[in-house]
Amino acid sequence: MAALDGAVRVLGDERGQWEDARDMASGSSGDGAGEPPMAERGADRDGLKLDRLHVPLGPVLVDWPAGLVVETVLQGDVIQEAQVRALPAEVARGAFWEARPGERREETRRRTAAARLDSLGRLLGVAGWPAAAREARRLRDRLLAGAVDDGDRRRCVRFTRRVRRSWVLRWMLRGAGQIGPDAPRQLQGDALDRLHRWLDEIEAMVGVAEPGEVGERDGGSRVVREWGGREGIVGAFGGGRGSVGEVLALLPGLLVGAELAVARLIVAGLDPDLDRLPAGAEAGTRDG
Repeated sequence: MAALDGAVRVLGDERGQWEDARDMASGSSGDGAGEPPMAERGADRDGLKLDRLHVPLGPVLVDWPAGLVVETVLQGDVIQEAQVRALPAEVARGAFWEARPGERREETRRRTAAARLDSLGRLLGVAGWPAAAREARRLRDRLLAGAVDDGDRRRCVRFTRRVRRSWVLRWMLRGAGQIGPDAPRQLQGDALDRLHRWLDEIEAMVGVAEPGEVGERDGGSRVVREWGGREGIVGAFGGGRGSVGEVLALLPGLLVGAELAVARLIVAGLDPDLDRLPAGAEAGTRDG
């Protein structure tokens, strides 16, 4: 109780708080420790002088790719600089979602749909739709648990159609994280395009649509040509998130200039699978 009373007195000391803030801004903690400044001043995009705050995102954050670190410089809520890196794994983890040697075609299809639902759960969570995020994860777990029956297929298609119809989600994702035609096809377009590709692949993998008849947009129908056995499925869908290196290289340029909330959507809509990094590898890129 004495400690709490002391904290109240310190926090209520306005003069002391201002002196402490000046010490931090000047790089001095008052005891000679020489801590670095937490903020500096810089010109905003509107020409105003705003604090430049150094804010790390990750590696542990709700609905965030585990092991991903984005070091940002913020002015207001806009990212001015971004440095992206992936923490190295101590041992080779292997990608959980990749096809196993000798795996049956149906198992590969189920895990591919589950992988997209796993990514979708994070995106919906960041977008502020927790009920849909929970449903995505419930369907993911159902697919991982065993064979898909007709009830599972109906639940999946009802869910994907509900997500497609959300005008709020379309408004949030349209234009976010635009990637040009030079990038791998599965990464091209904006966050909404990539969302629709995930939905197309979920429907295709659980067998609710025939090859070439998937989805309402161009993305899915172009990938789902033919199953062609396990190799064909892995070839078409195994890289649905894009390689880790490609995503990490693109991220800084996509994040700089974005508001923090939009940046979270961009990251969730790419959802790099860092388990694909080899053991001991550490990747990083910078922009700004």
